Amino acid sequence: MRKRFLVAFVVLIAAGLLFRFMQTPTAERREKEMLQRVQDFVARGSSEKPVAFLGDSLVEHANFTPTICGRPVINAGYSGAVSSGVLRLVEAFDRIRFAPAVLVISVGVNDSILVDRRPFAETYPEIVQRATALGSKVFVVSLAPVAKSGSLADEVDRSRLSDIDRVIRQTARERAVPLIDVGMLRSQTSPLVADGVHLSQDGYAAWTSTIETAINGQCP
Repeated sequence: MRKRFLVAFVVLIAAGLLFRFMQTPTAERREKEMLQRVQDFVARGSSEKPVAFLGDSLVEHANFTPTICGRPVINAGYSGAVSSGVLRLVEAFDRIRFAPAVLVISVGVNDSILVDRRPFAETYPEIVQRATALGSKVFVVSLAPVAKSGSLADEVDRSRLSDIDRVIRQTARERAVPLIDVGMLRSQTSPLVADGVHLSQDGYAAWTSTIETAINGQCP
């Protein structure tokens, strides 16, 4: 009995450590850096409302064109972002009165690797709800392909990944926001690098082209 209690205690500690790992100073610092980037834009007093991208490392390392729909682009993506972090940024946008003309949300794959305190199925719809409340034209991006194997792909919980993809698509339907489907990328070579999650040069070309084409087709 005592042994079982000790095992359960260790499991609880491990779960707590995993959640705290998600809230590392590095992740918090990157979040603040992205918010500061947006605040700097607001401080410049530009009358041109931008196209803003929120998400994880796929967004951060994307080479978007400088302007989309004739508007400046702000990339507020950061490596390791999960849905709760993106929600905090959207909430901060409201506090600083930042309302981009277009807000593009691309997050989810890290939620299939790390365990968040709040389920993705609860957080993601709130992200979209708060984003639309800013008065922005909101686009949501589906999950990009994940390889069957790779140093990062092996860490992905496949059942959770499927649930996350379903939530993204369902939220798009229920909130009546455009879904940009990047679930299949056509590229001359493999769209993924060796880790099985991040995009190759050809993969990025297809990913960004798909996203920008969709936005340009529905410019506000």
